[in-house]
Amino acid sequence: MAGISIQLKKFLEKRSLIGLVTATAYSAVLSSGNWIIAVVSVFFFSLLTNKFVKEPNTTLIYQIYITYTVAISLILSGPLQLMFTRYVADRLFEKQIDRVLPNYFGALAICMGYSFVISLFISFYFFESLPFYYHIIFSFTISTLSGVWLSNALLSGLKSYRYIIFSFCFCYLLIGVLLFFTSRFGIIWTFISFYTGQVLLLFLLVTRIILDYSTDRLFEFDFLSKRKSYYSLGVAGFFYNLGIWSDKFIFWFNPFTGNQVFGNLRTSVLYDIPIILAYISLIPGIAIFFMKVEIEFAESYDNYYRAVRDWGRLDDLYRLGNKMIENVRTTFYDTLRVQGIWSVLIFFFEEKIFYFLKLPSLYIPLFNILLTGALLQLSFMVVFAFLSYFDKRRQIALISIIFCTGNIILSILTQFLGPYYYGYGFALSLLIATTTGILFLRRFLDDIHYRTFVSIV
Repeated sequence: MAGISIQLKKFLEKRSLIGLVTATAYSAVLSSGNWIIAVVSVFFFSLLTNKFVKEPNTTLIYQIYITYTVAISLILSGPLQLMFTRYVADRLFEKQIDRVLPNYFGALAICMGYSFVISLFISFYFFESLPFYYHIIFSFTISTLSGVWLSNALLSGLKSYRYIIFSFCFCYLLIGVLLFFTSRFGIIWTFISFYTGQVLLLFLLVTRIILDYSTDRLFEFDFLSKRKSYYSLGVAGFFYNLGIWSDKFIFWFNPFTGNQVFGNLRTSVLYDIPIILAYISLIPGIAIFFMKVEIEFAESYDNYYRAVRDWGRLDDLYRLGNKMIENVRTTFYDTLRVQGIWSVLIFFFEEKIFYFLKLPSLYIPLFNILLTGALLQLSFMVVFAFLSYFDKRRQIALISIIFCTGNIILSILTQFLGPYYYGYGFALSLLIATTTGILFLRRFLDDIHYRTFVSIV
């Protein structure tokens, strides 16, 4: 973390517009670079390959297939991502570095194992009446992706952003090149090319973890101990990822809003394009949040809790605590302010954006709703992150459940109400969950000294 903060501070020391833009761009790459690389590379190489394929809809099927494997793998690996990253953080704090690698291998084996079994059962529905090799490659891909997300979460928690971006960039470039050749031999070979790239990506991430942490043991399952792990984080991770994808599945499998593409894989052109654009619009807000946390909040957080552990003077605790609370407030407001301004600019130029991308203007009303929902999701992410910093595990589990159940119920309700209400389920569920999270966060910060010392005594 220190290296990243130092680099960002160097950019900002220039006190110029160029320095600010450079720091923001650097933060954007570190915070969002991996999924930007994935989305852009898949879209670009699919568009490039589409001119040379022999079978119609090959690249469309390829894109939908990737979407399903990513969605299911994120949901399945979600419970272990937060729980195991917290376990590693605790062991590093206790200087038990030799426990990281064997428990990582244990978590990786469990995560990839149950992901393979569950996805194999799911494949019997998605690829019904299709050859068995579709089931196998689908299950292996989801299993490997689950390992990638677990490894990515661990390395992100340890601030290895540059290595993650390099690994994603290299592997997705390889996936794109392989797609160009395999698309000529049939759909199954495009699936295999994507799987090959994910295997290499997992290998690179695992290699970095092995090099960083030495041990004399191969496997341990200490992370499953009730005394050393927090299963509420597993609940939060599962419902958070399920909540993100639940409205998409609802629109995919509604016969009025979705259509069949390959086997029982479905898509919703009506919903998918606007939601993708809405998510891409979050890059500036995420970058500002990342920069503010790394430069300001993380330092004030460390200073306050270092004083708590060292039993600092009361006036120092109040001073450091007030500074940390102020950094929470300014980080939240600055993130939403930047993202809000960016969203307003998009509102003004959305017709030109859609014309440039050659998209029907029919999508614009839904896009406006989803753009608002994306802004609310950024707010939810910020609140979720701060509650995680302050170890409010039950609270983040609760707001994740509220978001997930609300998104499912309200999205289904909008299906009955009609097209005019599409997208409101996603936005309203985030509004409710974010408001609840803000109340939890505010309540904790109002009594931070009391709650901090009660929890450690």
